[in-house]
Amino acid sequence: MANAIDLRKVETGSFWASLRSAMGQDGLLTYRYLGRVAQNMHGVPVGSMKIRSDMRDWHGGIRAAVLAIATAETGFSDFNAVPAPIEAGLSILDAGRDVREVQLRAEVLKLGRTLGFSRTFVTDADQPEKVIAISRGVGIKLAEAPESGGEPFPLPDDMADAGELPSLLTVFGGVLDGDVCCLPELSAGSSSTSGSLHLGPIHIALDAIADANARQHRMRIADWNVMFLSAGTHGPFRAELTRRMVQAGDGAVVLSLVDEGRDDRLVATATAVLRSVDL
Repeated sequence: MANAIDLRKVETGSFWASLRSAMGQDGLLTYRYLGRVAQNMHGVPVGSMKIRSDMRDWHGGIRAAVLAIATAETGFSDFNAVPAPIEAGLSILDAGRDVREVQLRAEVLKLGRTLGFSRTFVTDADQPEKVIAISRGVGIKLAEAPESGGEPFPLPDDMADAGELPSLLTVFGGVLDGDVCCLPELSAGSSSTSGSLHLGPIHIALDAIADANARQHRMRIADWNVMFLSAGTHGPFRAELTRRMVQAGDGAVVLSLVDEGRDDRLVATATAVLRSVDL
Protein backbone atom coordinates (compact mmCIF):
# COMPACT_ATOMS: atom_id res chain seq x y z
CA MET A 1 0.00 0.00 0.00
CA ALA A 2 2.32 2.71 -1.28
CA ASN A 3 1.62 6.42 -0.80
CA ALA A 4 -2.19 6.18 -0.71
CA ILE A 5 -3.60 9.50 0.53
CA ASP A 6 -6.71 9.66 2.72
CA LEU A 7 -7.97 13.25 2.62
CA ARG A 8 -10.06 12.67 5.74
CA LYS A 9 -6.84 12.59 7.73
CA VAL A 10 -5.02 15.67 6.39
CA GLU A 11 -5.01 19.10 8.03
CA THR A 12 -7.45 21.64 6.59
CA GLY A 13 -4.62 23.93 5.49
CA SER A 14 -3.03 21.22 3.36
CA PHE A 15 -6.26 19.75 1.94
CA TRP A 16 -6.03 21.26 -1.54
CA ALA A 17 -2.32 20.52 -1.93
CA SER A 18 -2.98 16.93 -0.84
CA LEU A 19 -5.85 16.64 -3.31
CA ARG A 20 -3.65 17.81 -6.16
CA SER A 21 -0.97 15.37 -5.09
CA ALA A 22 -3.48 12.51 -4.96
CA MET A 23 -4.72 13.35 -8.46
CA GLY A 24 -1.38 14.40 -9.96
CA GLN A 25 1.22 12.68 -12.11
CA ASP A 26 2.24 10.33 -9.30
CA GLY A 27 -1.31 9.83 -8.06
CA LEU A 28 -4.62 8.39 -9.21
CA LEU A 29 -4.30 6.96 -12.70
CA THR A 30 -7.93 6.42 -13.72
CA TYR A 31 -9.10 9.80 -15.02
CA ARG A 32 -5.71 10.93 -16.23
CA TYR A 33 -5.08 7.81 -18.32
CA LEU A 34 -8.57 7.65 -19.82
CA GLY A 35 -8.61 11.39 -20.52
CA ARG A 36 -11.89 12.12 -18.78
CA VAL A 37 -12.87 15.80 -18.78
CA ALA A 38 -15.55 16.46 -16.16
CA GLN A 39 -17.73 19.45 -15.46
CA ASN A 40 -16.97 19.46 -11.73
CA MET A 41 -13.25 18.58 -11.94
CA HIS A 42 -12.21 20.81 -14.83
CA GLY A 43 -14.71 23.67 -14.75
CA VAL A 44 -16.09 23.03 -18.24
CA PRO A 45 -19.76 23.44 -19.29
CA VAL A 46 -19.93 19.94 -20.80
CA GLY A 47 -17.75 16.95 -19.97
CA SER A 48 -16.13 14.78 -22.64
CA MET A 49 -13.91 11.78 -23.32
CA LYS A 50 -12.14 10.75 -26.51
CA ILE A 51 -12.54 7.06 -27.33
CA ARG A 52 -9.36 5.18 -28.16
CA SER A 53 -9.00 1.63 -29.48
CA ASP A 54 -8.03 0.35 -26.01
CA MET A 55 -11.39 1.58 -24.68
CA ARG A 56 -13.39 -0.78 -26.87
CA ASP A 57 -14.79 -4.22 -26.10
CA TRP A 58 -14.43 -7.43 -28.09
CA HIS A 59 -16.74 -6.31 -30.94
CA GLY A 60 -15.63 -2.66 -31.15
CA GLY A 61 -18.22 -1.04 -28.89
CA ILE A 62 -17.30 1.31 -26.05
CA ARG A 63 -16.52 -0.73 -22.95
CA ALA A 64 -18.99 -0.57 -20.07
CA ALA A 65 -16.12 0.24 -17.71
CA VAL A 66 -15.10 3.22 -19.84
CA LEU A 67 -18.65 4.62 -19.86
CA ALA A 68 -18.92 4.03 -16.10
CA ILE A 69 -15.66 5.86 -15.43
CA ALA A 70 -16.68 8.69 -17.78
CA THR A 71 -19.92 9.13 -15.80
CA ALA A 72 -18.48 8.62 -12.31
CA GLU A 73 -20.77 11.21 -10.73
CA THR A 74 -22.48 10.99 -7.34
CA GLY A 75 -23.70 14.56 -6.93
CA PHE A 76 -20.72 15.29 -4.68
CA SER A 77 -17.33 16.30 -6.05
CA ASP A 78 -13.80 16.58 -4.72
CA PHE A 79 -14.40 20.32 -4.35
CA ASN A 80 -17.26 20.03 -1.85
CA ALA A 81 -16.56 16.69 -0.12
CA VAL A 82 -14.43 13.61 0.25
CA PRO A 83 -16.85 11.43 -1.74
CA ALA A 84 -17.25 7.71 -2.24
CA PRO A 85 -19.58 5.80 -4.58
CA ILE A 86 -22.35 3.56 -3.33
CA GLU A 87 -23.87 2.47 -6.63
CA ALA A 88 -23.23 3.12 -10.31
CA GLY A 89 -25.36 1.97 -13.21
CA LEU A 90 -25.55 2.33 -16.98
CA SER A 91 -28.23 1.68 -19.56
CA ILE A 92 -26.30 1.38 -22.83
CA LEU A 93 -28.52 2.30 -25.78
CA ASP A 94 -25.89 2.27 -28.53
CA ALA A 95 -22.64 0.30 -28.69
CA GLY A 96 -20.87 3.36 -30.09
CA ARG A 97 -18.72 1.45 -32.57
CA ASP A 98 -18.35 4.52 -34.80
CA VAL A 99 -18.10 7.09 -31.98
CA ARG A 100 -14.79 8.94 -31.69
CA GLU A 101 -15.66 11.13 -28.69
CA VAL A 102 -18.50 11.30 -26.20
CA GLN A 103 -20.02 14.28 -24.44
CA LEU A 104 -21.06 13.94 -20.80
CA ARG A 105 -23.96 16.01 -19.53
CA ALA A 106 -24.14 15.43 -15.79
CA GLU A 107 -27.17 16.32 -13.68
CA VAL A 108 -27.18 16.55 -9.89
CA LEU A 109 -30.56 15.15 -8.90
CA LYS A 110 -30.30 15.67 -5.16
CA LEU A 111 -27.68 16.49 -2.55
CA GLY A 112 -28.60 15.52 0.99
CA ARG A 113 -26.59 15.84 4.15
CA THR A 114 -24.61 12.69 3.38
CA LEU A 115 -26.10 11.17 0.20
CA GLY A 116 -25.93 12.43 -3.38
CA PHE A 117 -27.80 11.32 -6.49
CA SER A 118 -26.88 12.03 -10.10
CA ARG A 119 -27.55 11.13 -13.71
CA THR A 120 -25.43 11.63 -16.83
CA PHE A 121 -26.44 11.54 -20.49
CA VAL A 122 -23.66 10.24 -22.73
CA THR A 123 -23.97 11.39 -26.36
CA ASP A 124 -21.90 11.23 -29.54
CA ALA A 125 -19.87 14.45 -29.73
CA ASP A 126 -20.29 14.48 -33.53
CA GLN A 127 -24.04 13.79 -33.31
CA PRO A 128 -25.27 15.23 -30.02
CA GLU A 129 -28.78 13.92 -30.60
CA LYS A 130 -27.42 10.33 -30.55
CA VAL A 131 -27.59 8.97 -26.99
CA ILE A 132 -25.01 6.30 -26.20
CA ALA A 133 -25.89 5.65 -22.57
CA ILE A 134 -27.66 7.03 -19.52
CA SER A 135 -25.98 6.63 -16.15
CA ARG A 136 -27.24 6.66 -12.59
CA GLY A 137 -25.08 7.24 -9.56
CA VAL A 138 -25.45 7.30 -5.80
CA GLY A 139 -22.66 8.41 -3.49
CA ILE A 140 -21.86 9.30 0.09
CA LYS A 141 -19.99 12.23 1.61
CA LEU A 142 -17.31 10.83 3.91
CA ALA A 143 -16.01 14.23 5.01
CA GLU A 144 -16.29 17.92 4.22
CA ALA A 145 -13.91 19.77 1.93
CA PRO A 146 -12.79 23.30 2.89
CA GLU A 147 -15.28 25.94 1.77
CA SER A 148 -12.76 27.82 -0.36
CA GLY A 149 -9.43 27.39 -2.08
CA GLY A 150 -10.23 24.67 -4.57
CA GLU A 151 -9.36 25.27 -8.22
CA PRO A 152 -10.22 23.21 -11.32
CA PHE A 153 -7.66 20.66 -12.43
CA PRO A 154 -5.71 21.15 -15.67
CA LEU A 155 -7.19 19.32 -18.65
CA PRO A 156 -5.66 15.87 -19.17
CA ASP A 157 -3.16 15.37 -21.96
CA ASP A 158 -4.35 13.65 -25.13
CA MET A 159 -2.91 10.20 -25.68
CA ALA A 160 -2.22 9.23 -29.28
CA ASP A 161 -4.25 6.24 -30.46
CA ALA A 162 -1.37 4.73 -32.40
CA GLY A 163 0.21 1.31 -32.50
CA GLU A 164 -0.64 -1.46 -30.07
CA LEU A 165 -1.93 0.09 -26.86
CA PRO A 166 -1.99 -2.21 -23.82
CA SER A 167 -5.37 -3.20 -22.46
CA LEU A 168 -6.77 -1.02 -19.69
CA LEU A 169 -6.57 -4.02 -17.39
CA THR A 170 -2.84 -4.36 -18.08
CA VAL A 171 -2.26 -0.66 -17.39
CA PHE A 172 -3.81 -1.10 -13.94
CA GLY A 173 -1.71 -4.18 -13.24
CA GLY A 174 -4.58 -6.62 -13.67
CA VAL A 175 -4.41 -10.18 -14.98
CA LEU A 176 -7.39 -12.06 -16.42
CA ASP A 177 -7.42 -15.86 -16.15
CA GLY A 178 -10.72 -17.34 -17.29
CA ASP A 179 -13.46 -16.13 -14.98
CA VAL A 180 -11.03 -14.65 -12.43
CA CYS A 181 -9.32 -11.27 -12.64
CA CYS A 182 -6.64 -10.19 -10.16
CA LEU A 183 -5.48 -6.67 -9.26
CA PRO A 184 -2.32 -5.86 -7.28
CA GLU A 185 -2.10 -4.32 -3.82
CA LEU A 186 -3.40 -0.79 -3.30
CA SER A 187 -1.09 1.93 -4.60
CA ALA A 188 -1.15 5.67 -5.19
CA GLY A 189 -2.23 5.03 -8.78
CA SER A 190 -5.24 2.91 -7.78
CA SER A 191 -6.26 4.71 -4.58
CA SER A 192 -9.21 7.07 -4.18
CA THR A 193 -9.03 10.26 -2.13
CA SER A 194 -10.31 8.30 0.89
CA GLY A 195 -7.39 5.86 0.74
CA SER A 196 -9.27 2.88 -0.72
CA LEU A 197 -9.41 1.14 -4.09
CA HIS A 198 -10.75 3.59 -6.65
CA LEU A 199 -13.85 2.85 -8.70
CA GLY A 200 -11.78 2.86 -11.92
CA PRO A 201 -9.85 -0.38 -11.35
CA ILE A 202 -13.00 -1.95 -9.88
CA HIS A 203 -15.03 -1.27 -13.03
CA ILE A 204 -12.15 -2.34 -15.29
CA ALA A 205 -11.54 -5.67 -13.52
CA LEU A 206 -15.23 -6.62 -13.37
CA ASP A 207 -15.79 -5.52 -16.98
CA ALA A 208 -12.88 -7.69 -18.18
CA ILE A 209 -14.67 -10.83 -16.98
CA ALA A 210 -18.10 -9.72 -18.20
CA ASP A 211 -16.82 -8.82 -21.67
CA ALA A 212 -14.99 -12.15 -22.00
CA ASN A 213 -18.22 -13.97 -21.18
CA ALA A 214 -20.21 -11.81 -23.59
CA ARG A 215 -17.76 -12.67 -26.35
CA GLN A 216 -18.29 -16.39 -25.85
CA HIS A 217 -21.99 -15.95 -26.69
CA ARG A 218 -21.60 -13.16 -29.28
CA MET A 219 -23.23 -10.66 -26.97
CA ARG A 220 -22.42 -7.19 -25.63
CA ILE A 221 -23.06 -5.54 -22.27
CA ALA A 222 -26.32 -3.58 -22.49
CA ASP A 223 -26.82 -2.75 -18.82
CA TRP A 224 -24.14 -2.41 -16.15
CA ASN A 225 -24.61 -2.05 -12.41
CA VAL A 226 -22.00 -2.01 -9.65
CA MET A 227 -22.67 -1.75 -5.91
CA PHE A 228 -19.71 -0.66 -3.80
CA LEU A 229 -20.14 -2.51 -0.52
CA SER A 230 -17.00 -1.75 1.49
CA ALA A 231 -13.62 -0.06 1.16
CA GLY A 232 -10.81 -2.01 -0.48
CA THR A 233 -7.89 -0.96 1.68
CA HIS A 234 -5.17 -3.57 1.21
CA GLY A 235 -5.19 -5.97 -1.73
CA PRO A 236 -4.35 -7.83 -3.75
CA PHE A 237 -7.91 -7.91 -5.07
CA ARG A 238 -9.73 -10.73 -6.81
CA ALA A 239 -12.72 -10.33 -9.12
CA GLU A 240 -14.62 -13.41 -10.22
CA LEU A 241 -17.76 -14.67 -11.89
CA THR A 242 -20.38 -15.87 -9.40
CA ARG A 243 -23.28 -16.67 -11.74
CA ARG A 244 -23.95 -16.88 -15.48
CA MET A 245 -27.35 -16.98 -17.21
CA VAL A 246 -28.03 -17.27 -20.96
CA GLN A 247 -31.53 -17.69 -22.36
CA ALA A 248 -33.39 -16.90 -25.58
CA GLY A 249 -30.60 -14.80 -27.04
CA ASP A 250 -30.07 -12.72 -23.92
CA GLY A 251 -27.96 -13.25 -20.84
CA ALA A 252 -26.53 -11.89 -17.63
CA VAL A 253 -23.50 -12.38 -15.45
CA VAL A 254 -23.06 -11.63 -11.76
CA LEU A 255 -19.59 -10.78 -10.47
CA SER A 256 -17.85 -9.96 -7.21
CA LEU A 257 -14.60 -8.33 -6.12
CA VAL A 258 -12.90 -9.10 -2.80
CA ASP A 259 -9.93 -7.72 -0.86
CA GLU A 260 -7.66 -10.72 -0.30
CA GLY A 261 -5.56 -8.67 2.13
CA ARG A 262 -8.59 -8.33 4.41
CA ASP A 263 -9.68 -11.98 4.56
CA ASP A 264 -11.59 -11.82 1.25
CA ARG A 265 -13.75 -8.92 2.39
CA LEU A 266 -16.43 -8.26 -0.26
CA VAL A 267 -15.71 -4.87 -1.82
CA ALA A 268 -18.09 -4.72 -4.80
CA THR A 269 -20.64 -6.74 -6.72
CA ALA A 270 -21.73 -6.22 -10.31
CA THR A 271 -24.46 -7.35 -12.68
CA ALA A 272 -24.14 -7.13 -16.47
CA VAL A 273 -27.15 -7.72 -18.74
CA LEU A 274 -26.06 -9.04 -22.15
CA ARG A 275 -27.69 -8.61 -25.58
CA SER A 276 -26.95 -10.43 -28.83
CA VAL A 277 -25.02 -8.54 -31.50
CA ASP A 278 -24.98 -8.88 -35.27
CA LEU A 279 -21.60 -8.41 -36.92
